Amino acid sequence: MIENSAVNALLQSIVEAIEIPQSYYEKAVARHRSLGEWLCRPESSVAAFAPVVVPQGSFRYGTVVRPLLATHKYDLDNVTTLQVAKTQMSQKELKTLYGAEIKAYAIAHKMTDPVEERNRCWRLFYADEFSFHLDALPCVPEDQQVVDAIVKSGVPARLAALAVAITDKRHPQYEQISGALFSSNPRGFAAWFEECARSWALPRLRELVKSNLYASVEDVPAYEFKTPLQQAIQLLKRHRDVMFRTNLTVAPISMIITNLAAHAYTGEADLYTALTNIVEKMTHFVRSERPRVPNPANPAEDYADKWSLNPGLERYFWQWHTQARADLKRLPAFISGETLLRDVERTFGVTLGEEELRPYAIDRAQRAPAIVRAPALVIPASTPRPWGHGERK
Repeated sequence: MIENSAVNALLQSIVEAIEIPQSYYEKAVARHRSLGEWLCRPESSVAAFAPVVVPQGSFRYGTVVRPLLATHKYDLDNVTTLQVAKTQMSQKELKTLYGAEIKAYAIAHKMTDPVEERNRCWRLFYADEFSFHLDALPCVPEDQQVVDAIVKSGVPARLAALAVAITDKRHPQYEQISGALFSSNPRGFAAWFEECARSWALPRLRELVKSNLYASVEDVPAYEFKTPLQQAIQLLKRHRDVMFRTNLTVAPISMIITNLAAHAYTGEADLYTALTNIVEKMTHFVRSERPRVPNPANPAEDYADKWSLNPGLERYFWQWHTQARADLKRLPAFISGETLLRDVERTFGVTLGEEELRPYAIDRAQRAPAIVRAPALVIPASTPRPWGHGERK
């Protein structure tokens, strides 16, 4: 029986290979800060609405992975909350006003690619050694009635208070003044996720504070945590990218993986145990009814809302989960077999160097039979869906 320590060492090597440099996180923070300063400058057309600009997504959570293909860009996300009542202007007016500032920012910073309007946000393209685009989402605070309803559904008041109403070109009343905007809570989700990770990262957080890098534990950003939860999410995202490398448009989205993994994590101290338990438990938090994968900070918001529009996306999710579960069970066989390098490349898209392979080469020399990884699974459309185990209501 291969000890967990050997599998953990292998997984840590893979995480190091797919992790981005610390400088990338720092540059992302600088980009967010720069845009925030632009929007809040006295000449800004939105400065009067006291914009609050915060980063979102994997750069905030500390779960970024290197793109599998060189042609892929890093994704940055931020949310700008403007202090405007939902009924003060139409979604189109709000988005256009905000977009004018985003375009002016691009011109002032000599960005060569034009700003792109998306359904909900504006996309900025950066072209330097850190190639990425930034999706800037304008929104307004939710009214008290909606916040009260979120609290009533069981969400802590501190998270519910962060709920926002967002612009969306697909909304039937996009060009009309109306209080019936789509509701979201990205800041609430980020705060919830950080709470899930922070309690298991306290030793590292205290070390960072003690070394005078941060003034307090609360000041440490999530990308500094480096918990098994975050590393497990990175591994699952890379496994997904490899499995769907020929068609990423049907791959399970990162928000679903991140949400379910955070629900399933119970503080396991080592990466292999955390990853295995997360994969075993994460599907218990997929609901049989809508919302299928709710935002824990705003349960009416469904991260799997596209599943009802395109049932194939749900089917691909279950296929990916079944494959991930099978591959994790084979990890010990990777180490004891003669095809470790090939197995890691096929599963995680990572080529290990001689230094990473050396411990396992010695171990394999002491083991007689070679274990070759089984062919990729062919998952039927009727993949079981374990609704009944711990389903969140």
